[in-house]
Amino acid sequence: MYRADTNKRFIVFVSSIKERDERFLQKLEAKQPPAEPYCKSILALIARGDNIVTTQSLYNIFNEETIEAFHKSNYIYTAYFDEIPPLFQGASGGKYQQKDAGVITRFGSKDVQLMQQEHLILQENGEIHYNPDCEYHQHMPEHKVECNVFDALRELDSRCNLYPYGNRRGFFTGIVAFTRRELFSCFRECWFSSYLTGDSMLTNYCVKNHIDRVYYHIEDGRIVRNPDGAYMETYPEGLERLVILDDSRFNMENSLSKEGYRKLARSRDSEELKHLLKGMRYAYEFMKEHGVRSNSFIFTTFKDYKELLASDGRHYPTMKRFLPCNAKATNEYRNCTGVAYLCNRYFDVNCTNYLARLAEEEQNPELRFNNDTFALSELLQFIWRSNVRVKDSDQPVYVYIPDRRMRELLYAFMEKAKVNASVK
Repeated sequence: MYRADTNKRFIVFVSSIKERDERFLQKLEAKQPPAEPYCKSILALIARGDNIVTTQSLYNIFNEETIEAFHKSNYIYTAYFDEIPPLFQGASGGKYQQKDAGVITRFGSKDVQLMQQEHLILQENGEIHYNPDCEYHQHMPEHKVECNVFDALRELDSRCNLYPYGNRRGFFTGIVAFTRRELFSCFRECWFSSYLTGDSMLTNYCVKNHIDRVYYHIEDGRIVRNPDGAYMETYPEGLERLVILDDSRFNMENSLSKEGYRKLARSRDSEELKHLLKGMRYAYEFMKEHGVRSNSFIFTTFKDYKELLASDGRHYPTMKRFLPCNAKATNEYRNCTGVAYLCNRYFDVNCTNYLARLAEEEQNPELRFNNDTFALSELLQFIWRSNVRVKDSDQPVYVYIPDRRMRELLYAFMEKAKVNASVK
């Protein structure tokens, strides 16, 4: 389909550089953007009509120049996404962040109010745009980068659609950023390969932007179109091998959300933190009794709080066995038969509240973000880094999920899989 003598080409977006270099580029006749800045170096590949493999992070910084290059190309590109890329994000609220150069990367409500008062941003047809005619931009000293504190806003506006959220004394208080719809129009088709796509952020995004969707599933190693192209829930092989650790020794009553960890971090001598560490030790000891070893064990929590779980390696493995909770599409841990998932996942509250308000205004429930589907999808993605992904293995995989909500989401999914299998 993508031979040199055709005008059809592909671009594949993968989760990490390692996946790009060690898996995809080894098996595909394709090239990667060779050097930074990657948004510039990819232009030559598009102009030559090369097949391309790159990371999802590059997709999220495509700009007008990239879009124009695809549209001007003599070749028709199809895009393949290994997992769903981030399609929207909160640009304000939460933890205030600022880079060393003075550029603000996440804005507080006071920053957002200041932008409006100083006319740095303008509203038009419900969207927000950076205002290049504002006094701040006109008098910005080009030779003093540290003064350009709102550069991130200008850059964000160049690659995303920005929308206001909240209201306080006549000012909106938050900003949410959506990947530009125009990026998808660069391609003949876009294929997304992931679990639970039917009620995901991809659905929210497509509904909001009036993009049609057709669903497929994998059957005997082949991609098969669903009846009428409609979504139907399918279940990954290997669920029956999961053994969930579930009794009072292991479980937490306190939520292991980011807010829950913030509370734990305030007092390192708290009974709740001691209970979590003790539960982790009990879980690992149980797993060891059933054949799990330090090199066949992985665990995760939020990156900012992983040091709360630090170990000397006697009671459970050191940070060498830590894997980020958003890790996807890696095969490095397929030998692991012990998994500890020590977090409770929720999506950015500004985005979910924005979508909830939009769903109400447009009377369209498909716009409402499903945090449970998001949390379950993230949990499954992490567990599937382990030995459960090995189709010809019959080893049990022991899973420690101390947070009640996350554990119950997995139980419910496994029960639905059993019912589905019995119906078949």
